[in-house]
Amino acid sequence: MIGFLSPLILPLTLLSVLPFIRRGAATVTYSSLDLIPSDSLSTWMDRFIRLAGSLAILSIVLGMAGPYQREKTVERLGSGAHIVLLLDRSSSMNENFTGRYLGSKANESKSAMARKLLSEFVDRRAHDLFAMVAFAAAPIYVLPLTSDKTAVQAAIAAAGGRGHGVTNIAPGLAMALDFFRGTPQRGSRIILLVSDGAARIDEETRDRLKQTFKETGTTLYWIYLRNPTSAPLAEKPQNPNESTTPEYFLNQYFESLEVTYRAFEAENPNAMEKAIEEVESLENLPLAYDEKLPRKDLSPWCFEWALVMLLILVITKRLEVTAWKA
Repeated sequence: MIGFLSPLILPLTLLSVLPFIRRGAATVTYSSLDLIPSDSLSTWMDRFIRLAGSLAILSIVLGMAGPYQREKTVERLGSGAHIVLLLDRSSSMNENFTGRYLGSKANESKSAMARKLLSEFVDRRAHDLFAMVAFAAAPIYVLPLTSDKTAVQAAIAAAGGRGHGVTNIAPGLAMALDFFRGTPQRGSRIILLVSDGAARIDEETRDRLKQTFKETGTTLYWIYLRNPTSAPLAEKPQNPNESTTPEYFLNQYFESLEVTYRAFEAENPNAMEKAIEEVESLENLPLAYDEKLPRKDLSPWCFEWALVMLLILVITKRLEVTAWKA
């Protein structure tokens, strides 16, 4: 739809009829008009010149009114998914993969490596929609689902501060699932969990999360940033205890969700990069997504059209015969 910044100027478009009711060309006196032969070319040239003058006036007035094409949303088809990045921001993410504390500014920390690889992952996904949630003791709403890659990259970069608190995954999962709750499914839905630990989830929360996963049809990928001294997720601990080995029990719970789930154990930056690449290869299904097109200013088109019409008038004026030759 078309809108105008200054609609009160539009009545001036009535001036465009002036070239058809007034004679702009100079008259030439002749003894008898009956002696002048009929000239259809001149008649059509006269009409064309009047039309050019009318269009010039109309274009100038419309340009002054500030026409624009309203913002609109169009549906696009591509390949990809709706992905929620669920990033651990607990204090342990400030360590490197050997367990040494490095702080938020160290490029070798698990947090820094996660941000770097996620940023590259976003760059490679042309048609995906991304949202982001950070969590430690409590979840933090960072970014809604969007196709704006600049905003997504800024959100990932903003997660670069020093992590605090413990790893509490359940509230973060609940917030991530809220992005898909009550909305029609138009492509793959993924929660990409990047964490180096876990915590106990009570039974009521387990049941609620499981139900929401099934209702929304959400796939879960967990990139577990494991220290070399930690036991693998699939290896049952000698003394099973949810307080001392919560990652093992969390993996068992995820496997019981009755949705697509995979865990990737990354013991170093290379393993983490391979895990993200594998996630990328798994999720290239057809995707319908909405792209919001911003408002478009149309006034330059009006003024360019007016310029063309005025050039025609100037040229015809230069070719005008002002007097008969003797």
